[in-house]
Amino acid sequence: MLVVQRVLTRWSKVGRGAAAATLRGSLPDRVPLPACTGDVVFHDVIASPWSERLRELSLPATAAGLRIASGGRVSRAAVFASYPRDRRAVPLFTLAPGRRARYRANFRFSGHSLEWYYEQWTVTLAHDVPLDGEFHFDVDDRVRLYP
Repeated sequence: MLVVQRVLTRWSKVGRGAAAATLRGSLPDRVPLPACTGDVVFHDVIASPWSERLRELSLPATAAGLRIASGGRVSRAAVFASYPRDRRAVPLFTLAPGRRARYRANFRFSGHSLEWYYEQWTVTLAHDVPLDGEFHFDVDDRVRLYP
């Protein structure tokens, strides 16, 4: 089974101060999986407020800003964020059975109003192994979001 788990933290510009950043930094980047079956599972956890969704995927699939193809090929997919703007498809790694990977990214979005909000994603991929443990691949695409 291939598991893709995204832990997403979302905050507004009001939450940009040091106290809020300390709280965000204390949130877990992996959470226990609910019972699941299927060849490919996407577990999406939103940390603000805590909610989660579990669904099965068919390959190739695009989930959590990643495109996952057969054979475990993983590439970054386009994300329609206000910043960074140059998110384009880029091959990242091939996840063979028995391997674990982590992908981290952050974004600034603007909705229909002019209010900004920010997201940080920690995506853990595990192919026939538990989510916990050391990573064979660790890609950090986080950028500085504040001018």
